[in-house]
This record gives sequence, C-alpha cells and structure tokens, in this order.
Amino acid sequence: MFKNSTCICLVLLLVTIPVFASGSRSGRSVTKSTDFSINQVLDDVYALVDTEEAKLFKERNSEMDKELKELFDVSILRSKLEQFYTMLFYISKYTSIENDEIYLDRESTIKLLISSEVFTNREFPRRITRVHLVRHNREKPFYEVFFDSDRVELDLNWGDDFDTFKEGMNQKAKALVFYGSFSFRLRKKGENVEAFDFKDVDLYGTFGSRGFINVDINYVAVRSVEFHKGSEMALVRAKVSRKEFEINEHTWLLALVTRFVTDKSLQALDW
Repeated sequence: MFKNSTCICLVLLLVTIPVFASGSRSGRSVTKSTDFSINQVLDDVYALVDTEEAKLFKERNSEMDKELKELFDVSILRSKLEQFYTMLFYISKYTSIENDEIYLDRESTIKLLISSEVFTNREFPRRITRVHLVRHNREKPFYEVFFDSDRVELDLNWGDDFDTFKEGMNQKAKALVFYGSFSFRLRKKGENVEAFDFKDVDLYGTFGSRGFINVDINYVAVRSVEFHKGSEMALVRAKVSRKEFEINEHTWLLALVTRFVTDKSLQALDW
C-alpha cells in the first residue's frame, strides 16, 4: 500500500509541474513597440551607475554592443524573459567597475528595464526598489532584486495564462509571485545562459490531477531555466513549492516526496 501511494504521489508531482507549456504564443514574445530603439538600450546600459554614482562602464565595449544587438534583434525568436536574464549576465560580465558587490542605482536601472522592454508590463519595473549584484565568482554572478511590497505578482503572457490540458484538468500558470525580493545566479552553458538557484519566487496557478485521485496545487518553485540561444525554448527544472504546503492542506507523503523530486522539461516560456 505504501509503495503504491508513493508511486501515485510521484506521478502527481510530475503532472503538476509542466507550468510553462503554452497552447498558443502568437509571436508576442518578440513583439517590440514602435518606439523601441536598440541605440537607446545601449545608451541606457552605459548610463548605469551604482548608488554612489560610480559608472559601471568607463567606456563602450564593442563586444558587449554586438551581443546586445543580437539579443534584441526582433528577427530572432526570443522571449522577453530570456532577454532580461541574458542582459543582466552581459552587464555583470562586461562592467568595468572593480567592486565585487554593487548596488545599482534605482533610476538608471528602471530606465534600462523600460527601454529594453524586457517586461510586457511596462509598469512592473517601477515596483523595483533596489538591485544588488555580487561578482565574487565572475563566472556565476548573483543578483538580488528588491520590491516595494512583501508580495508582488507579475502576470504571465499579458495575463492570458499559459495552459495545457493534462491529467483530466486544464493546468494554468497565471503569475510569478515574488516575496519582497528574489535572487538568482547566472552562468553560461555552452552558448546558452542559465538562471539558477532561485530564491523567494514561485509560480502561481492551478495545477493538479482529476480522476483516480484529485489533487490541487497552486504554487510551483522553478529551480533553474536554461535559455536555448536563438530560440524561444528553455530547459526548465521545477518542483512543488514549500509555500504550497504552508498555505494548502495536503498529505504528509506528498509533502515528503515532492521535497526530493525535481521535474525537467524542454518547453517554450515567457512572461
């Protein structure tokens, strides 16, 4: 009986995590507004300063210019989410400031996030109060982003949800939930950039199973996302969040099994 229950829990775990699967993307992930300008993006990158008003870049860097122009080339299918994390990786990689710990100036940071259009919701960057960059390990920079509230939500896909029908129900990923701040590390994996070691962020939605056994899951924690260069695809590792068991009632066995099992899937994703 215990063995069979464990198998059921493992199955439930795997079917509640395909959180970014999308039935229709409509090309919106690469759409830029008519006033988007890559030259403005580059100007705003070079205008970045820390909270002491020290410039992050002493001079222009032709290699970074080339990589950013490719990153924001609208003829290449990329998600805004990939552009956000990859741009932050380049900023850490090419900045000429010597400090290993940098607190970015809020106004210049927000200006860049708006001009680069890395968020569909253009008001969302204004919720950011501080950005902390740590580069003790230059190959794996650490970012922590702080917000103006203990809980901030960012709707996915213009609020239309990502959804897929599986295990007898429509699985819907509705929003990312940030708990006052969130942090992550970045690294290169071949030509790809991977964001990993996420803290204080969950995916909120309706996931679960209907049929032999009914289970409802609302919170999923993304462990890592490897963005495939020149593609809208990413390799996502995720598991049921511990927040799920703080808020909703589940069996102790499901809580135990989901603590140790992580799902891996290749899928399209965006916000």
